[in-house]
Amino acid sequence: MLEALRITLTAYTASFRVPHFVGHQLTLPVPPLSTIYGLISAAVGRWVLPEEVEWLAYRLEYGGKQMDLEAIWTVERKKPHESARFVTRNVIQREFLAFPALTLYLPPEWEAPFRRPRYPLLLGRTQDVAGVEEIARTVLEPVDEGEVGGVLLPMELIKMAERGSAWLHNLPVAFTEEPLRHPLRMHIFGVVDARRPAHLRGPEGWLVRDTQTSAIVPIYRREWVQGE
Repeated sequence: MLEALRITLTAYTASFRVPHFVGHQLTLPVPPLSTIYGLISAAVGRWVLPEEVEWLAYRLEYGGKQMDLEAIWTVERKKPHESARFVTRNVIQREFLAFPALTLYLPPEWEAPFRRPRYPLLLGRTQDVAGVEEIARTVLEPVDEGEVGGVLLPMELIKMAERGSAWLHNLPVAFTEEPLRHPLRMHIFGVVDARRPAHLRGPEGWLVRDTQTSAIVPIYRREWVQGE
């Protein structure tokens, strides 16, 4: 059993760009782990690395998907110390999630930053501003199987899915601090849309159930995130 903090964040829009997609921007239906560490960092007011977070879990639901037209400026900066300059302007199609709700589970010691976040909490881009709707204490219990949706499943869990589908992507787990950010680790995940849940059986130590809401989510422990 794990004593946990359940944080519910809601917004009007969310967008988690599908990497390496050219032409127009599609969104993932679930944020990558790196976005979650970014949320924690924004709440705290400084860069938070995975080594500081003992474990975390999350899932995302949404009301629908929409397309929008957006002006994109290409920015060029030849050297890190130089000022960036605008080069070209393009109009592209951008997909986004409407009325997203992110449920984030963290150890109880992370409550204070989310009570009074230092910086805006974003579900993707700068316009995807989220608010904390609820913070509650709960208990997470380990389970051997269950239906999951709105989650990321590491590649090693995909083969344990008895039914359902997952969209495979190589996604960043976390980034180093700015300005020269680079991925600390990349991993192949199966993206399981909340509207197309999957059923898993037997991933020992990976699944936990919220004893209050009965939601089942994969838990990312610090040792796995760091690749130990």
